[in-house]
Amino acid sequence: MNNLFRRFLYYGVGFGIGLVFVFFFFENRGCSWLPENRVREMVTDRIVYVSDSNLKILKNLKIKEEELSRYINTADVLFKKSEKSSNPQIYHIEGPTDSKDNFVSQIIIHKNALTCELVPNQFSAKNMKPSTKGLGKPVHFPSKKNLFYSDSSAHTICQRKALGIQEDSVLLALFLKNGRINISETDLAKKPKPTYVMTFKTVKGEEVTFFATYFKEKARIYKFAFENDKCFK
Repeated sequence: MNNLFRRFLYYGVGFGIGLVFVFFFFENRGCSWLPENRVREMVTDRIVYVSDSNLKILKNLKIKEEELSRYINTADVLFKKSEKSSNPQIYHIEGPTDSKDNFVSQIIIHKNALTCELVPNQFSAKNMKPSTKGLGKPVHFPSKKNLFYSDSSAHTICQRKALGIQEDSVLLALFLKNGRINISETDLAKKPKPTYVMTFKTVKGEEVTFFATYFKEKARIYKFAFENDKCFK
């Protein structure tokens, strides 16, 4: 009996030391079950964009766009200042960047959405409204390799061939380089699935718009639009 008690005691001490390492040395980042980390995961699994109008605020604050992905991964989530029960949910986050000791922003997340919006330098989630016009620039992209794929219809295959985009990986690379979210045309309220409208430029500088739906963590592209499209249904 004493041996059993001793084993439980050793186990408890070891478990406690492990918690100390997690909470203090890794700053809670190693606990995916913690509410704050669950929100971070929910955000980082999506394309995070800043509207073109809000890019001016970043510039005035001297915050570089390439800083934001790291900021999103490390910023603190302040639940008391967030709107968690609404749709979209709005989370208040704060954290340091290279140029600011404490950068404050709001993350707007629609349920089961491919994208979410970061609104810089905003201090009240209650008064926050998502952007409805213009374009948005992606500042964080999920690490999934095959997020985009296009359907296998003859029309879509013809369009991709005309654009010189045979592989999904090529499309992803172009979007990462110069892609934009068309906020005005994206319809998050559409049933049965929201429609996402995005743009990118080909290697030759031709602007292309594509239309996609999002299901089971995959964005299915069902149509491209570009000048001199000779692929007819």
